[in-house]
Amino acid sequence: MREFDRDRTTMFFDPLGEPIAEVDPGERILVRTADSLCGLAKRTAPRGYHIDDVLDELGGACPLTGPFYVTGAQPGDLLVLELHQVAPDPSAGEAWTGVFDGFGALTSEVYSLQPSIGRETRVVPYRDGVAQFPAKGGSIPIPMKPFLGTVGVAPKRERRMTFSQAAEYLGDVDLPQLRAGASVVLPVNVPGALFSLGDAHAAQGDGEITGTALEIEAEVQLTVRVVPGDGADFAGLPQLNTEKSIGSIASLYGVHLGDCARAAYVDLVRRLVKSHGFSQLEAYELVGQVGRLRIGNMIDPFYSALATIDRRYL
Repeated sequence: MREFDRDRTTMFFDPLGEPIAEVDPGERILVRTADSLCGLAKRTAPRGYHIDDVLDELGGACPLTGPFYVTGAQPGDLLVLELHQVAPDPSAGEAWTGVFDGFGALTSEVYSLQPSIGRETRVVPYRDGVAQFPAKGGSIPIPMKPFLGTVGVAPKRERRMTFSQAAEYLGDVDLPQLRAGASVVLPVNVPGALFSLGDAHAAQGDGEITGTALEIEAEVQLTVRVVPGDGADFAGLPQLNTEKSIGSIASLYGVHLGDCARAAYVDLVRRLVKSHGFSQLEAYELVGQVGRLRIGNMIDPFYSALATIDRRYL
């Protein structure tokens, strides 16, 4: 199994990006990823930041390992990334989280008469699958459930920042379901797909309301597959499928959370009609009874939602 280190990162989904390696369909690889601020937050803790200062200092956020060129992948195909393992870097032992000025679901610099709540970076040690969140003079144990915050392919034309999001390439969606056992299905827009991944989190509440989770370096094992687009179970939005469920992701920059939820459910209904033998009314009613919705981002203008249905109902 080939291994790729976290020193080969990108801050862009770029159709002209230089790949760090070529990967064959069916090949299993191990990818090491940096944390979402390239180690800056842990190096300077407990200092906090304004989000603009971070972007100015680093030139972006959410560094991803990649891009990878997938042999034989052509525009119109679908890329399937099967995640076998998402695990904290065993040598690190520390995550971080925090609050930024100018960024967060419960604060606003524009629509508020109140001063900022403040800023800080909090280092959170972890061991044996448990993070110890420092608070109230002690620590609160948080079980670690590692997942990838950001996965994507190159868009068709213009390069985009890795912390952006779109149906065309996915991006920074921060969905805890992007963990071991999941398969991510993405459209191929350019030859080779040029996929990248990273921004791993050890734990996160729905919505990632502060703009940070328990941010970690990680080791990711995955297998890459290419599926012809014709006749495939694809209705327009990226997918997150597991052994027990199928799901559709709406990550639509600048589109409010309610509309992202609707888009994810619409895509899921269309999949049931296209590939699972339901009429549209049957699919709509069934999803209305047993569908599930999870929220990844809810910090204006970044919103993402995952709509799922268990395979037992299909």
